[in-house]
Amino acid sequence: CGRKERKKERNNQLTMSTTEVPTDTTDKTSSSTEEKKKLLHPILNDLPEPIRFALSGMVGNVIFLAAFNVSLKAFRKVASASMVFGVVQFFCIVLNHALNMSIVFGWPDNYVASLTSNLPVGLTSLALGAFTTSTLDTLKFDFHVNSYLGYIVEKIEDAEEEGGFWVSIAVMAITGVFSYVALNLVNKKEDADEKKKEL
Repeated sequence: CGRKERKKERNNQLTMSTTEVPTDTTDKTSSSTEEKKKLLHPILNDLPEPIRFALSGMVGNVIFLAAFNVSLKAFRKVASASMVFGVVQFFCIVLNHALNMSIVFGWPDNYVASLTSNLPVGLTSLALGAFTTSTLDTLKFDFHVNSYLGYIVEKIEDAEEEGGFWVSIAVMAITGVFSYVALNLVNKKEDADEKKKEL
């Protein structure tokens, strides 16, 4: 009788342990789903944040480069490259913020408040980009890069044209690194503040 009772106790313990396992897994899955951000598409949550930021930056930079080059050709005689860069970049701040929220950091509950908190980063990036553009134009960056790469330039005026292709690429890289670091600091702080309010 004693052996039978021990076997029953062991069987009961095994059944209890097997029934407790699914409860733990459901807790883990529920917590993982709660951590998912409100992005443009749910599949974006499976991508690492740096890749999502690069994707957002690529889309924003393509739009910016197109608008900048068109505007530069249209207003070259009446405005400097740095001024054209500043105006185009200012209008792209709202667009870039919407891209970052929908692709990288998750759509906020209060969009206006999020835009306001991210606006200083955009304005600082604007000033940094305008300064870098002006500096690189003064140093004739495009001309030197084209000469280094061995391109044949037919006209000196075209080579010394303000705000050329290589200047745009260099400015994009500099402002992109700055924006990634600054936006991470701002938006991670916002997420932490929202979690504290919920608690």
